[in-house]
Amino acid sequence: HEHISQLIQFLSKCMEDSPHLEYYLQWCLELLQSHGLFMEKNRGKYLRSFRALFRVVQSRFVDLKSICNDNKYSLEFLEQQANLLLS
Repeated sequence: HEHISQLIQFLSKCMEDSPHLEYYLQWCLELLQSHGLFMEKNRGKYLRSFRALFRVVQSRFVDLKSICNDNKYSLEFLEQQANLLLS
């Protein structure tokens, strides 16, 4: 249990600019499922690491949301153009 905080910090750092976001999120999920109860009981010890992890996840969420919205609008435009050609 002594290295959990360091692992969370490491995962946070890796997620900042990695294209393998799902991989690191899966690691976080497994970590929380395995050690979540212990970490909750000792939450003060892990607060700094959780904040770092939250900031990175929130930042990546905002980036991905923007990309997804752009893709959605592009697909809607292409669909409209295809419908115009077919009619």
